[in-house]
Amino acid sequence: MDYKLYTKNIELTKALEDYLEKRMEKIDRVFKKHNDLLMGTDIRVTKEREIFKVEVTSHLKFKGSLLKVEERGTDLYEVIDKVSDAFERKLKKFKDKLQNHDAVNPLKEINTNIVEEEDIFSKIDKRKRFDLNMYSLEEAVMQLELLGHEFFVFRNSDSEEVNVIYKRKDGSLGLIELIG
Repeated sequence: MDYKLYTKNIELTKALEDYLEKRMEKIDRVFKKHNDLLMGTDIRVTKEREIFKVEVTSHLKFKGSLLKVEERGTDLYEVIDKVSDAFERKLKKFKDKLQNHDAVNPLKEINTNIVEEEDIFSKIDKRKRFDLNMYSLEEAVMQLELLGHEFFVFRNSDSEEVNVIYKRKDGSLGLIELIG
């Protein structure tokens, strides 16, 4: 798997780089038949105080989808193991959903224009810009799960209106339909 590695407050040793490479090879096996489904992957390894954080973000060639997994802990190698296992589980789940639901050809639509900007206003810590892609409700739920977020904004392919799907406190999902 091709990936870009970013580090912050940690020295990248040859042993650490080799270990990351070994763990990422395991993910390659999951997508052996669908190598070109992953557009690009970023791995961020940071250390704050005594806590290590490893974040893996992949851009998928399925309607601009993102898959993101993050783990934290005090043992860096253990955190790498956890994040690679979690990433592999999410990829398998995504792959199964594509196969089981006769989804549209994931390689047909490639549209990832995500731009992170610097702090513009004093109260805004992070700003992201993205295209509102058309998703069916089922595809939007899949994207919400892939990202691991609490909500997901999308343009509904049935109504062509902007919708928000979100996780409720009881674990169920809610849908906000914006009209106008």
